[in-house]
Amino acid sequence: MIEGIQGLVELSRLDTELAAREREKTALPQKREDCADMRQACEARLEAARAALTEAEQAQRRAEADARDQEALLSKLEGQQHQVKTNEAYTALLHEMDAAREAISAAETLILEAMDAIEAGSAERADAEEDVRVTLARVEADEKAIDERERVLEREIAELRSRRHEVGQGLAAELLQRYERIAARRSPAIAIVTRETCMGCRVGIPPQNCIEILRGESVVTCGNCQRILIHEDHLGVATAP
Repeated sequence: MIEGIQGLVELSRLDTELAAREREKTALPQKREDCADMRQACEARLEAARAALTEAEQAQRRAEADARDQEALLSKLEGQQHQVKTNEAYTALLHEMDAAREAISAAETLILEAMDAIEAGSAERADAEEDVRVTLARVEADEKAIDERERVLEREIAELRSRRHEVGQGLAAELLQRYERIAARRSPAIAIVTRETCMGCRVGIPPQNCIEILRGESVVTCGNCQRILIHEDHLGVATAP
């Protein structure tokens, strides 16, 4: 058993590193989605800014056209003042002229509002264009970094798995199988015993079990967390998992 201690410690270390890298690799797709969301958000802002500016410009043109139409109508009505024959017709004509003047005033108000909207829309479009430029540059850099990190992780995972296989082959089959069963439920699968305490779950170990662990002649597991127990005297602190 003592001969397998270093192998177990190394196996546990490799499993810990493998798990960390696999978790990181699993998180990469979400990071890519976050980049895509950032790109989509800034492009949507730019599209909205352009649409708002276009609508403001169209609103100004419509209001200007309405103003011209009403001015033409008012000019026509004013030319008819000397042609009416009755007071009722003249009163009706005056009402039409007043309505045309009100329409002109309303159109002029809309023109001013549209001009303000165009000014604000132009500023927003400029800001959105700058946001797109900066964000896309950052997103592209992030995506390249993610791709590079994924390649590194794949290489490291492959190397760790290869090393794990080598270490596993150096262990007794029964010891390896027992380790694998525990590792499927606990991570790490081994724990150091210090001062008669399992450092995996911080629960005390019975003295008789501590003696067996110190002898290193058989596999002893923690009665609480079920990890394989290794006495601190059997390895240096630097190799502890």
